Amino acid sequence: MTPLEQLRQSWAQTAQKDQERIFEQEKPKGAFAETGYSYIAHGSTLQTLNLYFPQKSESLKPLPTIIDIHGGGWMYGNRRLNENYCRFLAAQGYAVMAMSYRLFPEVGLKQMMADIFASLHWLEHFGPQKDCNLNKVYLVGDSAGAHLAGLAACLQASTKLQRIFALTPVNFEFTKIALINGVMEPTRLAEGKGLMSKTADLQLELFEKQAPEIAPFIDFSKACSGLKLPPILVIGGENDSFWWQTELLIATLNETGAPYQTKLWTQEDGPHLGHVFNVAHWEWSESRTTNLAMLRFFATEEANQT
Repeated sequence: MTPLEQLRQSWAQTAQKDQERIFEQEKPKGAFAETGYSYIAHGSTLQTLNLYFPQKSESLKPLPTIIDIHGGGWMYGNRRLNENYCRFLAAQGYAVMAMSYRLFPEVGLKQMMADIFASLHWLEHFGPQKDCNLNKVYLVGDSAGAHLAGLAACLQASTKLQRIFALTPVNFEFTKIALINGVMEPTRLAEGKGLMSKTADLQLELFEKQAPEIAPFIDFSKACSGLKLPPILVIGGENDSFWWQTELLIATLNETGAPYQTKLWTQEDGPHLGHVFNVAHWEWSESRTTNLAMLRFFATEEANQT
């Protein structure tokens, strides 16, 4: 079996488990969804997005807006993967946008970012009609989605990166960012354990697919160098299989002087608090604690570095 076939088989197994989990999972109350908006004319099914809103929001309009970028190793997932998590966030008084984007191996990182920015431009155009407050926009990503969210913030802040990725920035800014169990340094995947580390060489080829010019900026640490980014909340835990990547992220933020806070769980807090637990299992008490801490971070005026 080739490395690509191994990855596809592994993600297919993950997809089956996710489908079973979502089917059995308690559904959040207090939110509704508008689904399947195309953010590119005549695009694919992976160039669509969902919106989530609180059921009772008249007094809150326009709504502060969360943009959620799903994880899945840049190879798996869609706008429905984090649906219950997004519904929970919306029920707290937020508009939430969750997009699909094209994936490995059909496209590389440059095309993924093009899709993400196309969805952001859709929000730029249609968000005000949907009572989205584009003066209060919070960017969230988990796992590989955290990497994409971090890059999106860098691209929005850098005319150099906009030229290299051939993207146009949006006319709103990200107020704050939350990076959940982020796999922020893909070029260092070989340093870890598991299938993604064993297939690191293949994944680097996929990142650069048809766009070698982006190679120096695949890692968040390289892309963010010299940029002024919004305040960041780092969410992680020692029982996460990618905890070492969270440590790399914190080191990067310390080196750059970027403003950040953390919400970290220790080994003693329990082995069940693994990779993206607060997204996959929104209903757990620890997930509620984490997610409400994230919303408090968004709601405060400033985030001080810790």
